[in-house]
Amino acid sequence: MKKIFGYLASISEKRPWLVVLAVTLITLFLAAGFPRITTELSQEAMMPEDYESVQALEEVGDRFGGISYENVLLVADDITSPEITEKLLELSSEMMAEEGFEEGEILNVETYLDFLKTMPENLGLEISFEDIPIDDAMLAQILDFYVDPDPSSTILGDFEALLGYEMPEEMREQTMAIFMDNSERVVGGSINEDRTAALISFQVSPDLSENEQVELAEKLDDFVADEFGDIEGLETYIAGNASMQKDSKEFMQRETNKLMLIAFLFVMLILYLTFRRFSDIALPLLIIFVAIAWILGVMGWAGIAYTTMSIAVMPLMLGINIAYVIHVLSRYYEEREDGESVNLSATTSVKTVGVAVFLTAVTTMIGFSSFMITDMPPMRDFGLLCVLGIAFSFLLSLTLLPAIVVIRDRRKRKEKLEAHLDKMRARRRDAWYGRITDSALVRMALVSERHHWTVTVITLLLVGFAVFAIFNVKTGADVTKMFPEGMPSREASLLVTDYFGPQSSDVVLVKGDVYEPENLELLLGMKDAIANDVRNQPDSEDYFSRDRIVSLADLVKKANGGELPDSRQGVEETVALLGQQMDVNQLVKNDEGATYAMISLTSGYPDVEDEYRLKADIIRDHAAAVEEQSQMDLSSTGMTFLVADLLGNILPTQLKTSGLALLLCAFVLIVVFRSLAYGLAALVVVMCGVFVEIILLFALGWPLDIMTVMVSSLVIGAGIDFGIHITHRFREEWSHGETPLDESIKNTVLHVGRALLAAALTTCGVFAILGASGMTMMQRFGITTAVALLGALFGAVLVLPSLLAIIASRETKRREARATSPAAGGPTGTEMETPPALRPTTLPEADPPGEE
Repeated sequence: MKKIFGYLASISEKRPWLVVLAVTLITLFLAAGFPRITTELSQEAMMPEDYESVQALEEVGDRFGGISYENVLLVADDITSPEITEKLLELSSEMMAEEGFEEGEILNVETYLDFLKTMPENLGLEISFEDIPIDDAMLAQILDFYVDPDPSSTILGDFEALLGYEMPEEMREQTMAIFMDNSERVVGGSINEDRTAALISFQVSPDLSENEQVELAEKLDDFVADEFGDIEGLETYIAGNASMQKDSKEFMQRETNKLMLIAFLFVMLILYLTFRRFSDIALPLLIIFVAIAWILGVMGWAGIAYTTMSIAVMPLMLGINIAYVIHVLSRYYEEREDGESVNLSATTSVKTVGVAVFLTAVTTMIGFSSFMITDMPPMRDFGLLCVLGIAFSFLLSLTLLPAIVVIRDRRKRKEKLEAHLDKMRARRRDAWYGRITDSALVRMALVSERHHWTVTVITLLLVGFAVFAIFNVKTGADVTKMFPEGMPSREASLLVTDYFGPQSSDVVLVKGDVYEPENLELLLGMKDAIANDVRNQPDSEDYFSRDRIVSLADLVKKANGGELPDSRQGVEETVALLGQQMDVNQLVKNDEGATYAMISLTSGYPDVEDEYRLKADIIRDHAAAVEEQSQMDLSSTGMTFLVADLLGNILPTQLKTSGLALLLCAFVLIVVFRSLAYGLAALVVVMCGVFVEIILLFALGWPLDIMTVMVSSLVIGAGIDFGIHITHRFREEWSHGETPLDESIKNTVLHVGRALLAAALTTCGVFAILGASGMTMMQRFGITTAVALLGALFGAVLVLPSLLAIIASRETKRREARATSPAAGGPTGTEMETPPALRPTTLPEADPPGEE
C-alpha cells in the first residue's frame, strides 16, 4: 500500500503539470455527459420493477393508456358561456397534435361536452357538432338542457331541425334517457352544479420519460394560456403528474442551489479558520467540485437518473470529502513547519496521511455500498454515486491537490512562505479554543475510563430502548409529501378536490371473461364488499365510498334498467349501447385474445401514511376473494398500492443496509487491528450514532422514510472514522502496558481529539444545513444525520474509552497470569509488582493555559 502511495506522490511531485492535464481531460470528457442527465421524481420511480403494483401499472398503461392525467380546472362566473363552450367543443387529441404536441403524448381529451360533440355521429349522421350552425342563444338553450335535462323541453325538436333529421319516437325516448344518464355522470364529475367550474382531463401517455413529462407540462401551460388566457374573468389551474414533475424539478433545482451555496459558505469558513490563506480555501473546494463534476458526468454517461435522493449527494460530498483534503494539506504544512522542502513535504504528506485517509475512505465507501443490496432503484443509485464520489475525492486528494500545491509553492518567494508558516505555528501554539477543547475532551474520556462499568451499563440500557424504538417508529414512503404544498400544481390539485372531490384513482385490473353475467355479479359484489368493509371509512374522502367506485358492471346494470342481463349476448348489446354516450374502451378492451376490464376507485391521500397499507389491504383482500370464486385474474395498482408496497420495504431496507454495513466495517476493523476485541470496540462508536438516530425519530414522531432510511448506513460509513482514530492512537500510546492506562487515554485524546471534533463538526454542520431545506423529508434527513453523527462522536469520547479500558485491563491480567504461572517460570506467590498500566493514579488536571 505504501508503495502505491509513494508512486502517486512521486508523480504529483515530479510531473505536476501532467497530473493537472490528465485531470482536466477527464473532467472535460465527463462534463460532456451533463446534458444527458435525466430526472425521475415520480412515486413509481422509487419502486422495484418486480412489485405487483408496478407490473400492474405497466399493464394498465399497455391496455388502457395508463392512469396519468393532466387536469385543467376552469373557474368563471358562468362556465357555460358561449365563449368558453366554443373553446371546449374544439378540444381534441387531434387538435393537440396540430398545436405542437408530439403524436402520442396526449392520448385523449375529456370534457363535460364529450357526449354532445359525438351525438350526431351516434345518430348515424355524417356531420360533426362543430359544423352545425348554432347561434349563442341556441347554444345556451342546448347547454341548459344538456346539463339539466327536462323531459318536457322542446329542445330535442329544435335540435332535430338544425340537424335536418327526425328521430323516431323510440329513439327520442332513448336519447332523452341517455341525456339524463349523461347529466348524472358529468355534473359533479367534470362540471359543478352551479356552473362556475369545469374540468378538462388530458390523458397522458404512460411511456413518457420524466424529462418528456416536464416538456409536456411546459407546452400545456403555454397552450392553456393561449386558448383561455384572453377570456375575461376566467381563471385556469393545472394539476397532474406532469405538472407535479415540472414544479418538482424546478423546486429541486432551487433547493440544490440554495443548499450548495450555504454548504459552500460554511466549508469556506471552516477552511479559513484552519488555514487563513485564500489559496488554501480555493484548493480544497476545487478538489471537491472536480469530484462532484465527475459524479454528474458519470450520471449522464451511465444513464443514472437524478432523483429525490440525489439532492443530498452534493452537500454530502462537501461534508465528508473535505476531511480528506484537510488531512493531506495539514500534513503538508506540518512538514513545511519542520523545515522540509516543498517537494519533500508534498511527497511525505501523501505517503503518511494517504494510508490513514485510505482506511477511512474504504470504511465510508463500505457504509454507502450497503445500499447496493436494496431493491429500491434510486437508493441503489444513491449508494453507487456516493461510493464513486468518495473514491474520486480520495484519488484527487492524493494526486491533484499535491500537484497544484507543488506548482503554487515552487514559485512563491521563500520569505513569503516562511512568514505564512510562522503565522500557522503561532496560531497552533496560542489558540485558546484548542486548549479549551483539549481540556474538555480529556476530562470526558478519563471520566469514562474511571467509571467504565457504569458507562457500559448505561450504554446497554440505551441499546435496549433503541431496539424497542426501531420496531415502533413510523414509516413513510409518499414522495409527493417531500415537496411543499405551495407549489402551483399542488395548489391546483387542492382546488380541483374542493370543486370535484379527490382525483387520485386506484385501479383493479381484471383479466378474464367480464362479459359473463356471473363474473359481473362477482365484481359488483366486490365493490359492495369494499365499500362495506369494517376497516373502510366511506364518509372520509381519503377512503372508498360506493359512488366513487366505477366499473363496467355498474354501467351495464344501470343501462339495463337496474338489472344485469341474463346472458352474455345481453351484456354485449348493453355495452354497445353504452358506447353511444361514452368511450367504453376506457373500461373494457379485447387485446391479444384476452378481455381486460378496469375498476376505478377514486379517493384522496391520507395524512397518516400507514393508512395507505390499510386501504391497499381492503382492496386486495376482496380482489383475492373474487379470484377464488372465478377464473379471472385481478391485480391492483395506483398511488395507494405504490406507497403501501414501498412502506412495507422501508424497515427491511433499514435492517438490511445497516446490518450489512456493520458486518463489513467490523470485518475491516478486525483485520486492520488484528484483534476481535479492538475491532468490535471501534464499531461501538457508530452503533451509538445509529441508536441516537432511532431514538430521535421515535421521540419526535418522525417517520423512517425514503430519506431517513439512509441515515444508519451513512453514519456507519462516516462515523467509523472516529472509532478508528481513537482506537489506533490508544494502542500506540498504551504500548502493551508500559504506559499507565489513564495516561494512554489522555495522550490519545490530546493527539486526535481536536482533529476529530473539527472533522465531526464540519460534517455535522453540512448535514445540519440540509435542515434549512424547504422539503420536509430533506429537513428530517439533515437534522437526523447531524444528531446521529454527534452521537457517534460522543460515543468515541465517552463510550469507547470505557471499552478500551476494559479490554486493556483484561489483556494486562492475562499477561500477568501467563508471566506468573509455574509453566512460564514466574513467581508462584500472590504478591507481585503491580504493572504500570494498573497502578492507581489520580485524575490528571487539564493542561494549564499556554501548554500544548
